[in-house]
Amino acid sequence: MIHVGVDLHQRFCYVTAVKTSGEVVMQRSVMNEPESLRRLMRALPEPAQVVMEACGFWPAFRQALDGQVARLVMVHPQRVKAIASARLKNDRVDSATLAHLSRCDLLPEAWMADPATQQMRMRVRLRIALGRQRARSKNLLQAALHQEGMRKPVSDLFGRRGRQWLGEIVLSPAARNVVNTQLRLIAVLDELIAEQERELCAQAAADPRARWLQTIPGVGAYSAMVILAEIGDVARFPHKKSLASYAGLVPRVRESAGKRSYGGITRAGSETLRWILLQVAQVAARSSPAARGYYQRLRGRKRAQVARVALARKLLSCIWALLCHGVCYDDQVFAAGQDAMPKAAR
Repeated sequence: MIHVGVDLHQRFCYVTAVKTSGEVVMQRSVMNEPESLRRLMRALPEPAQVVMEACGFWPAFRQALDGQVARLVMVHPQRVKAIASARLKNDRVDSATLAHLSRCDLLPEAWMADPATQQMRMRVRLRIALGRQRARSKNLLQAALHQEGMRKPVSDLFGRRGRQWLGEIVLSPAARNVVNTQLRLIAVLDELIAEQERELCAQAAADPRARWLQTIPGVGAYSAMVILAEIGDVARFPHKKSLASYAGLVPRVRESAGKRSYGGITRAGSETLRWILLQVAQVAARSSPAARGYYQRLRGRKRAQVARVALARKLLSCIWALLCHGVCYDDQVFAAGQDAMPKAAR
């Protein structure tokens, strides 16, 4: 078998192909276009295992080589650097490193999401991006009010009374321009967000996994779809601890000479999954008696943020159990220190 390392870029990629013995068969750059890539793979004398690092445009690369190679492997960039660090770093060296790691069976493989999961991720991340753009517009509007020395008389500045007040107050011409422009942007974003949420709610209603997740306090249709999109196939996590590690909700561990110390959470893996779990934990700590009790017990001896992170990890353990066993959340079982109750899913 030929082992091919690919240093992937947006416009082109550098390819190194080696035999199992280590002999270099090919080393060259090629345009990152489907036909050019397929022609290159067809020119190899034997079936190839192609290795690439995870990047933003790997799905198009996989689609271009579909059916053209024996196996396509995606690897974790940071772990590759930890295994084979080099003082000299360029496209040729990087592609050769991947090829030799492949032939030595030392690849730190990363999971490649299936097309359905990719589509779901694009949808939920669009909704997240729209929400963050709306929050930024609201912050810019309020910053303009602060510069004018205005204090809002209502709690919800963007509700009916708040918008009426915004239309009546006297502002400088520049501040009035900012307020009016941001209000128009917020109105457009509100419509787009409502449209995206309708689509996500329809998908959640048709997915039994989303219905199981929505039995967890703080999880609605939108957050359920975000969780499912970020986790993907739950079977790839053999234990709830591995899922917590993927979400970056486990502590850093440093051990030397028999001494072990723990730090803050690693923040590795899916940032989006970690973010939505913290949002869910914040709601669950108010709406669920069991979650509130768990949070308050931790809050008695830890900082609020640490307690919220611990609750997010506990809820993630529930999510793992629900998705693996097809069960519903049970508040009494959570209060007893377990993750889920093995009863028929609703």
